[in-house]
Amino acid sequence: MRKTIADLQASKRRLCEVLLSVADRQDWRPAPDEWSFREIAAHLEATQRECVLVRVRQIASGSHPRFEYYRNDGRDFGSVDLQDSLRGFAAARRAVRNVAAGLSPEQQHFTGQHQTFGELTIQRYLEIDLEHDQGHLRDLERYLLHPAS
Repeated sequence: MRKTIADLQASKRRLCEVLLSVADRQDWRPAPDEWSFREIAAHLEATQRECVLVRVRQIASGSHPRFEYYRNDGRDFGSVDLQDSLRGFAAARRAVRNVAAGLSPEQQHFTGQHQTFGELTIQRYLEIDLEHDQGHLRDLERYLLHPAS
């Protein structure tokens, strides 16, 4: 679990670094139907705070919670400042890290049931969160290397 926690911290740092580098053009979007940098940052913060943190705590409680697929892509994040979102994302990620790092050996085996991913431990949930980060990093790096005209 330590490696996953460290990888999540590294991906959080990289996401923040990339998004802060474009804070002066936070409303740029690669295409009309794609998210702006502002919206990506707000999505990351909301996902970490409303989904990952809540669910990690629920699994750690031993209540074997059931989860549906979380979506926030229909929300209007247009008025949320990118830098505010990144501060919230970092704080929520810290809270996730603290919960995960403080798990007892017994809690590490507790599970929840996800509609899409099936039975999962906190370790697996954190791996899914890391995959989510990496997907956004790939998109951001593609946008910055090959911006649409």
